[in-house]
Amino acid sequence: MELLALFAVGFITAITPGPDILFVLRNTLALGARAGILSFLGIFSGWIIYLSLIYFGFAHFLRGALIEGILSLVGGIYLSYIAYILYKKPKNKIDFNHKTHKSKTLYFKGLFVNLSNPKAILFFMLIITPFIQKDLELSLSVLLVSLSLAFLCIIFLALNLRRFITNTLFDKIDKVCVVIFFIFALLLFSEAYQSFSSLPFYTF
Repeated sequence: MELLALFAVGFITAITPGPDILFVLRNTLALGARAGILSFLGIFSGWIIYLSLIYFGFAHFLRGALIEGILSLVGGIYLSYIAYILYKKPKNKIDFNHKTHKSKTLYFKGLFVNLSNPKAILFFMLIITPFIQKDLELSLSVLLVSLSLAFLCIIFLALNLRRFITNTLFDKIDKVCVVIFFIFALLLFSEAYQSFSSLPFYTF
């Protein structure tokens, strides 16, 4: 029953609008299945890194105010960069009947999008903590499966929606993406400011 609850929390959290799911959804809609899978694999690799830190007991290294501040600042800059690129790009001229995309950089972009939010590891720790004394390996596996299943469902849904997407509609989707990425960037900048403010040598 507890593992079922863990699965449900992981699945619901994964499909909640955020940079990760938005990145995969947008790329799948625009570029097809291969692009969606590459984007997902990058994000999946980020999960593996975070969960490995928890498993091997290294998560506490990312909980110091200085490290959190630096990572939040870098993450905010990266998400701002993505928002800026989407904002400045010309209007879309996408062939939505095209089902493949050759850009392998989507994997690394997905990885960086996932790692751009250091607070993710705190999220994982909060979910996993109640299960640590029971079966950590099984709990981590269940969480990973639930997150993956949520993203694969989004990819499947996006592939079926491609036939209804037009370039005009996708221009509007891009604008929504710009706003959401920028909001998350601002949240990370706020987290960075709070972390730096708690340091004894911070003078502002």
